[in-house]
Amino acid sequence: METIEKSTCQKVGYLQKPHGIKGALSLIFEPQFDLSLENEPILFLEIDGLLVPFFFAEEGIRFRSGESAIIQLDWVNNEDEARKLSGLSVFIKLEDVVYPEEELSLHHLVGFKLHDAQLGLIGPIEKVEDYGGNLLLLVHYQGKEVMVPFNEQLLISFDEQDQKIILQCPEGIFELD
Repeated sequence: METIEKSTCQKVGYLQKPHGIKGALSLIFEPQFDLSLENEPILFLEIDGLLVPFFFAEEGIRFRSGESAIIQLDWVNNEDEARKLSGLSVFIKLEDVVYPEEELSLHHLVGFKLHDAQLGLIGPIEKVEDYGGNLLLLVHYQGKEVMVPFNEQLLISFDEQDQKIILQCPEGIFELD
């Protein structure tokens, strides 16, 4: 069994639990490693203190959010095999870590203050969801949870320094019953 030194790898997350009965696993990862995981065919799982390589199966990886994904690994074909891997730490090689170029990734928007062009301050962004390229910002406004669509056409201003986003939000989105 081939292993690799921990010092040459970066921990990116852990395997939470089996997903379904065909050996898929739920991977919980640090948001800054989403690009690294998307481009990496090999993961290293820490088994008995050693890092053991696992390859993605043809199904590969399906991102569920900015912090979780469903993965299918080669040679893991049923729920029992997947359950044995649950709880293991997941690593990738340091050389394979992808650092975005000055570009904000979605998870960086969490905590930014969302403002509407007409209403003013709405509240802090609590979560960013990506539904097949359709981005939704989760905020609480007047005690209610609101999912606000986010795209460049709605963006009026973006201030990274002050963590402030001003959007021309769709009419009526904050009219709560």
